[in-house]
Amino acid sequence: MKTLLIVVALLYIGSYLAGWYLISVKSLIAVQTSEALGQAVTTQQPFTSILESLRGGELLTAIVMTFLYNLAVGAFLTTTLPGIVPLIGSLGIAAVSFLRGFVVGITYPEILASTPAGFALGMGTMILELGAYVFSGAAGVNIALAPIFPRRYGVESRWASFKMAWKDAARVFIVVIILLALGLC
Repeated sequence: MKTLLIVVALLYIGSYLAGWYLISVKSLIAVQTSEALGQAVTTQQPFTSILESLRGGELLTAIVMTFLYNLAVGAFLTTTLPGIVPLIGSLGIAAVSFLRGFVVGITYPEILASTPAGFALGMGTMILELGAYVFSGAAGVNIALAPIFPRRYGVESRWASFKMAWKDAARVFIVVIILLALGLC
């Protein structure tokens, strides 16, 4: 699992740096993507509900909705569950991880440069949230590879290896939950 964590982390870091570089040189694709994302956040669910809660002074509601969305969609559905498809699932997880790192790379520089508080909050959120996604992505890739390489678990049965990978993923999700919760603080 350690190697998978490193690979997924490098994927996030590399794509983040690519996005950061492209937005810093004002690449047309990066600028247009950033603008489209800004528009989506203000007009589409679940973001509009979270923003409405914040505007209405319902901070706890906004925090809970953000946490649940990040856990269910950000961590589980997009970077772990695709692992149910052997090998191909790991390619999907890699694509989502690359795209997510790129998106953060083009959107976060503005937040980080806004104020010292924006830098502190943005950096903390970015590190903790992306850290959670690194763990969930590695768990998903591990699940996708388990039936192909069952000997990694010291067994011959592909099914047994697949089940063992899901047990590992459940343990990893404890870390994911902690990181996402800390990212909200």
